[in-house]
Amino acid sequence: MSRTPRLAPRSASRRRLSSGLVAVVFVTAGCSSSGGDEPAASPSYERSDAVRARVLPQLAATGPEVEAADDAAWVVDVTVADAQDGTAVALVARTDDGWAEVDEEETDDEGRVALTGRSSGELHVVVGDGADAIGTEVSTDDAPEATFTDDFDSDTVDAEGGSWFTRDQGYIGVRTCSRADASAAEVGDGVLRLSVLEDEDASGQCRLPGRRKQFPYRLNGHVGTEGVYGFTYGFAAARIKTQAARGQHSAFWLQATGGQSAGGPEEGGAEIDVMEYFGDDHPLGGLTSFTYYLDEDGEKQTDGGWVEDLEEYGEDWAEEFHVFSVEWTPEEYVFRIDGQVTHRLEGPTSGREEFLILSLLSSDYELPRFNGELPETMKVDWARVWETGPE
Repeated sequence: MSRTPRLAPRSASRRRLSSGLVAVVFVTAGCSSSGGDEPAASPSYERSDAVRARVLPQLAATGPEVEAADDAAWVVDVTVADAQDGTAVALVARTDDGWAEVDEEETDDEGRVALTGRSSGELHVVVGDGADAIGTEVSTDDAPEATFTDDFDSDTVDAEGGSWFTRDQGYIGVRTCSRADASAAEVGDGVLRLSVLEDEDASGQCRLPGRRKQFPYRLNGHVGTEGVYGFTYGFAAARIKTQAARGQHSAFWLQATGGQSAGGPEEGGAEIDVMEYFGDDHPLGGLTSFTYYLDEDGEKQTDGGWVEDLEEYGEDWAEEFHVFSVEWTPEEYVFRIDGQVTHRLEGPTSGREEFLILSLLSSDYELPRFNGELPETMKVDWARVWETGPE
């Protein structure tokens, strides 16, 4: 079965509530914002089944500095029935100063929108203003609970009792000029650093078929949790700063425990590439999400694609951390950057246990476009999974 990737439309700009598109009415409950323990009651609106919302895990955390996974922003996935494209929707949360609008976004042409906020507990989703406002109430208590977290606060690569181990890949296949090596994966200051290094122990240079130019042999940071941790269905996320240069690609991906087999993704599993970043100067923007599986005949099938209009989801990828995630259910994969949907792939998905992989790989086809200086490095602040099961 073939699937066509559907890219979620985005508004031209992400205007905040100061734009005045939504004016949420707040009512006091026997006290005012100037005194008392309860500065203001929750916003006033008519509860409506037309506004459907669910709280996803903490999948948004953009910024240059290291942050704990527990400090990431919650994502509220909203659908407004019969909403026009560009309808403004507000998220209202209790803050230290009382109830406040913490985010505002516009719906796409299917009435969908993702809102983010760092406040936990009761939240309100509001559409419209004044007497015409409608909405619904949700709570972060209803979000899935994390079942795996690594904040990289200690050396967990290739360590006894750790979660991550260097994968066995070397000078073969699509990477005849590179191999995985433990020296290219280091943990320090709360960050996993995966690098592409020159292999100083290799003799000579690597020459690709049909090309005169030669390249130094390379070592790749390439680690996974196979044999230690795997899961089936749920959310998987990693907070990453990519490398800047072309010639290698940062990646966060999943593979079926024990390897894929023929029979389609439900029986044979899949490779789920949550993100791959191919460098700042890539003509297609540089960032992809794909899935691969073997059909009934053992033929490889591919779904996914490049992230279009990448600048709408972030910038300075090598300078800022972003959370890349996949929501994996029996019916679909939903890929997100900081909670914003980039791809939605519908159809049969992997029914097998999958394990996590983080890597910075220099594949042979990329080397002729190398425009950086070794070592190149990607940084991972944390990785997390929220298992949900088949529901």
